[in-house]
Amino acid sequence: MIMTIYRFSSIIAILSIVTACASGSVPSDHIYDPFEETNRQIHEFNKTVDAIALAPSADVYGAFVPEEIRDIVDNGANNLALPGQAVNHVLQGQVLHALQTTARFAINSTIGLAGLFDPASDFGLFEIPTNFGDTLNIYGFAEGPYLELPLIGGSTARGTVGIVVDFMIDPLRQFIPSPEREYLFVLKGLNIVGDRHTYSDLFNVLLYESADSYASQRIAYLQNMRHNVQNELVIENLEDPFAFDY
Repeated sequence: MIMTIYRFSSIIAILSIVTACASGSVPSDHIYDPFEETNRQIHEFNKTVDAIALAPSADVYGAFVPEEIRDIVDNGANNLALPGQAVNHVLQGQVLHALQTTARFAINSTIGLAGLFDPASDFGLFEIPTNFGDTLNIYGFAEGPYLELPLIGGSTARGTVGIVVDFMIDPLRQFIPSPEREYLFVLKGLNIVGDRHTYSDLFNVLLYESADSYASQRIAYLQNMRHNVQNELVIENLEDPFAFDY
């Protein structure tokens, strides 16, 4: 009970901060980046981590792990995100989406062997990605300033709150005990490495072949995020690693 009150208080405190930081709308073509100097420093740190650790790990992962296994890891990680997405659909008043997401999770977690396979898609129960950043947008919270987060990358004030709250309210965190919970983090980590391999060409263009990699990543993130929250997602974005970011 005490932990529940603590978590609720933390959410309220975070929402108060984002309200202060993100009061007022931002035009769709506007880039609000008052922390650019700090953001660029974090961006250089992220590039260094990518160059030293993530990109080489992705190359090894892609070279030695068969595509079938990579797909299983991807399915498992995506399945873990479904309970949190269902919660957000409920908070957004999207009952049918919540039911579809719950049904998808139930089918893939059982028939799909703990989410390692995706039979739900064969029944037409496709994933409907969402997050608490989308929930805040529906309730009128503006996106706020652009932020580059260590080890995560592009975000906004609203998106950053979304990341924190999604982690706190994730139903799986409440019901899966340790050490099984740690195995889930390993699966998600492998999925990140897998995504880095899958979208290596795009990442390399943005990070290492752009005249200004920070500006290139910033505009790529903001454009996709704004398309998503305005329900303007197009099918080409499904192949874009920034398409479902906060």
